[in-house]
Amino acid sequence: MFLFYRNQGERQYGDHPVQPYPRGRWEFQFFLEGEFSVVLLQNGIKKNERLKAPMLILTGPDCVHGWAGKPGDLTRNIIFHFDEAEYPIRSIVGTNGCRKVAFQTSEIPIIQALYDRCDEARKRLGTTPLEVSKRAGFWEPLIYKIVAAELTIFFLKHIPKTEWGAPPNYGESKVKEAMAWYEANMAKAPNIAEVARAIHLSPTHLRRLFHKVRGTSPQIAFTHVQFERAKWLMRSPEMTLEQVGESTGFGSASAFSRAFKTEFGMSPREFRQKSLGKQTKADLLAAASQRRS
Repeated sequence: MFLFYRNQGERQYGDHPVQPYPRGRWEFQFFLEGEFSVVLLQNGIKKNERLKAPMLILTGPDCVHGWAGKPGDLTRNIIFHFDEAEYPIRSIVGTNGCRKVAFQTSEIPIIQALYDRCDEARKRLGTTPLEVSKRAGFWEPLIYKIVAAELTIFFLKHIPKTEWGAPPNYGESKVKEAMAWYEANMAKAPNIAEVARAIHLSPTHLRRLFHKVRGTSPQIAFTHVQFERAKWLMRSPEMTLEQVGESTGFGSASAFSRAFKTEFGMSPREFRQKSLGKQTKADLLAAASQRRS
């Protein structure tokens, strides 16, 4: 699980609205103070809802949403973007869903403390993927996983248990275990048989569970994680393509480049030129909004 973006500060969505678009990430946007409007685009219909802080707006990666308000509106926000979400959130919100959760002013210090933990991890592990890789292996900081788990718990505390749905079943648990083991051992380029053996399954059973739970093969799921890790590492200009290829299990810069171009239609160098210094579209808009405010 990667924390792709985090930010805190004031927003003026009334004077500088953000048009609806999908973020491509799981977004936790906490409005700590002020009033605002969330804009949702569903089935070609735009809906604008006026809301008041403190409020959490949790959106799936495919949710087409934006922000607006009245002239002069000023909010104070804390924002997290993750590439994945825990099972309860995926079940309740859905990849294209939006959930609005009111909470108490007394709970704001909890959210601030989680944000500050990310700052602490950044200071200890470094500010770039290369620094993190030197100090913590090619693991994303564990603290970010802890923060994601605590955000999930915070969310669930404000949702009726009747909406939680059934807990993950055996298949979902084993698929999650397989993904976690693969991420931890990605640099060694483990094959499906090795992953299956590590979690005490046969390769055939593992394939069957992946198709049942995710609707895809384990190889496709593993390859997706490889490319996500590679794109994250390439955010550091000091990280060579050789290092990226080795740390993500491709073995070399040339093998990584061929696989990347086949997958995305551009070379890693072209991707880096286009995205270096730019994160997601959501990051750019949020940063621009902050500068204007």
